[in-house]
Amino acid sequence: MSSQHSLQIDELPEQSIVEYLRRHPNFFMQYETLLAEMVIPQSRGNMVSLVERQMVVLRDENQQLQRKLSNLIEMAQRNELLNQRIQRFVVNLSGAGSLDEFFTVLYENLLAEFNSDAVVVRLFELPAGNLAGRKEFVEYDAQVFSLFESLLSSSKPFCGRLAQAQIDYLFPNENITSAALIPLGIPKPQGILAMGSRDIARFHAGMGTDLIQYMGEVISQLLKRWLKPF
Repeated sequence: MSSQHSLQIDELPEQSIVEYLRRHPNFFMQYETLLAEMVIPQSRGNMVSLVERQMVVLRDENQQLQRKLSNLIEMAQRNELLNQRIQRFVVNLSGAGSLDEFFTVLYENLLAEFNSDAVVVRLFELPAGNLAGRKEFVEYDAQVFSLFESLLSSSKPFCGRLAQAQIDYLFPNENITSAALIPLGIPKPQGILAMGSRDIARFHAGMGTDLIQYMGEVISQLLKRWLKPF
């Protein structure tokens, strides 16, 4: 009788056994000694008990969780540093008494605080008077449309490698390999703030953009002091 029962178990499809164990998660709690008796073959021919194998799996899962936690902590620390830089930047920028001083503070702070090798502002609404002669103000022509329409229409910052045509337009002769592009203008983007780096890893697609988007919104608000209705 027992041999017949054993034969029936041996002939059970593997998937049926799997499904049975899934439906009865307490099975091994009722047969604890079975865990110590079961062995799993290893690739090198050694045998380990199911309990030992389970400990290995749990240890691997714990290590993965520890790595994820470390990454989250590191990311939070980076974001905190970035937040502090943006706060200092906003305070300095808010104290500007003229548009000339505003752009001077803007460039100096972004170069120093954000480890950038080049900073460029391009505003596509031409102002009246002597402001029109500043390098920041350019006409929104077919070239600008083809290079930045996607960025401006999304209203979201971009970090990573630029197309060569974008590099040539924003950073000619600067050897820039990575950049952050931030739309400027409220409620509709009417310009771009670009930070470039010669380090290809400085600005990358995996970077969070919430804080630099906030920075772009602050700059846009402050610009409205001199540029209406920017």
